[in-house]
Amino acid sequence: MQLRDYVSVLIKRWWVVALTALAAVVAAYGVSKTIPQTFRAQAVYLALANQADNGLNIVLRNSMNSYRELVLQPNVLDQISQNLGMDIPGERWMADVNIQPRPDEQKIVIEVDALRLEQAQAMADAVGNRIVAEVNRINATLEGTARINVQSIQPARLIAIRPNTRINVLAGAILGLVIGVLLAYILEYLDDTLKSTGDVERFTGLTTLGAIPTVDK
Repeated sequence: MQLRDYVSVLIKRWWVVALTALAAVVAAYGVSKTIPQTFRAQAVYLALANQADNGLNIVLRNSMNSYRELVLQPNVLDQISQNLGMDIPGERWMADVNIQPRPDEQKIVIEVDALRLEQAQAMADAVGNRIVAEVNRINATLEGTARINVQSIQPARLIAIRPNTRINVLAGAILGLVIGVLLAYILEYLDDTLKSTGDVERFTGLTTLGAIPTVDK
């Protein structure tokens, strides 16, 4: 098939592409509306050594994952939730709280998903405060002046609302167009009827010399 043949298939079966894209858009919109809306809040903390020391900086980088593990536990999250007056068990928060140590940036990023924005923000700030408290507790047991300090540089703020209906609908439209185009070519491939002189020429490999016109009675 030449390029004009592909174009002619799309022109002839444009309704297949359009209907498939429309169906995909409707499906994406419907699915987005059935999924409960959740809010994602993000808080950012900075971890710094209190003095310029290469060995202490190495300890800091290696310790950031341990700070995460100290807080990301069901019993700890349950305690934080109860202190905030939330009737949400720690096991549930395990799926909704994400603590991301970033040693190269010396940052700890906390993200929390919740059905209400104020819940997500309160939980993210509370988890960050618990990390600060755990680091201070560890510092109190150390001898000497070398310490690691963790401090907030961004209070919890909204960064995303899920599901994003607009993005889902756009993705559905693109996917529907792709599937529609493929479906149009599949239907054309399965259609072995001869409808024009061009079809006859492609089927026989011969040039059409003449055609008998149809006359309406």
